[in-house]
Order: sequence, then C-alpha cells, then structure tokens
Amino acid sequence: MSDNQRYTIAVVDDDESFREAVVWLLSSRSFNAAGYADASSFFANHPVEALGCAFMDLRLGDLSGLDAYRETRERGFDMPVVMISAYGDISTAVHAVQLGAFGWVEKPVRNEKLIETAVSACSAHEQTCKQYGRAADYVRNFSLLTPREREILMHLGKGATAKEVGLELEISHRTVETHRNQIAEKLGLKSARDIAAALFHTRHFYAELTAT
Repeated sequence: MSDNQRYTIAVVDDDESFREAVVWLLSSRSFNAAGYADASSFFANHPVEALGCAFMDLRLGDLSGLDAYRETRERGFDMPVVMISAYGDISTAVHAVQLGAFGWVEKPVRNEKLIETAVSACSAHEQTCKQYGRAADYVRNFSLLTPREREILMHLGKGATAKEVGLELEISHRTVETHRNQIAEKLGLKSARDIAAALFHTRHFYAELTAT
C-alpha cells in the first residue's frame, strides 16, 4: 500500500478542467483527492480532521483565496494550504504565505512540482499532528506535577538553563536538575531537550500550565 493513501487532499478551484486534472493526477499517485468548485462546498464537505493538505486557488467565485484561507483557520482546519494562481500574482501569493499558507504554485503547474509540493505539505501536517498528539498526552499528565515542577517547566520551556532557573527561583541548579528529571519521568520524556522541544512546538502547554 502506498504511503500516500493515508493523506486526503482538497483541490479548491473554480476552473473545472484544471480541478479535475489535478484530482486525477493526485489520485494516480494514490492520494485521496477531492475537488471543490468554491470555498463554500469545501467547508461544507471536507472533513476538518482529515490528514493532508489543500490546494486553493487565489481567485475563487465566492471568496478570494486569501479570505478562504483565513476562514479555514477560523473553522478549525489546520492542514497546510497551498495557494494556486493563474495570474502570476506574486504579491498576493507572498501575502498568503505571510499569513501562514504553506506555499504557492502558479498555473500551469508542472505535474512533478505539484506532487512534490503535495508530499511536502502532507508530511508537514502529519508531523504537526504527531506533535499535538504528544502534547495531549503531556497535558493529561500535568496533574502529576507539583506546583514547583510546573514553575520550573515553564522556565525550561522558554529555553532557560538549570543554572538560570536556579537563579530566578533562588534555588540551586542541582535542585533544578532533580526537578527536571522528575518532570521528564512524569511526562514520559527522555531528556531536558525533549521537554524544551515539546513545549516549544505545543503552545497550548503554556495555557494549560497557567490556567491550573
């Protein structure tokens, strides 16, 4: 079974011939591909939890591509979005990337370029999902941490060393290291670097820590 079969890709474009051609190409490479003529049909029919990405035209019939991109985030779609344009509108494409879009491609799109972009975007989404999946496990274990451990965890997550945390909290760096090891054990992490990496990639940790 191809690894691509676990990915679902949306193609949102009001150009029917282009949309169907891209869906066919992606399907031929074992992706689960679905085409949508406008943003409304995409939002109404595409599963928000799908693992994959979306290719979205910059000029749709019901919404501009930028507005549609913004709405994907408002509606909870977290998959990477690649903008497509037939007009060579570089400034708009750059703006989309600045807003958080994964990237952009210009029509006519070379087949291999499109496939490479799809693989890259889907892989990025899978990595993000894994990070948030681990984050959910860590959050469930927060109740095991003492108030002092949570305090130290917040400082470690910001990149502070054991010595810096010790100075800030007026305790020895060895005490910080002891707490750090206990935190790693309770959260199922292997090292202090894992703690920092987990906190860096999962901003929800901070909300959880400060809310309890």
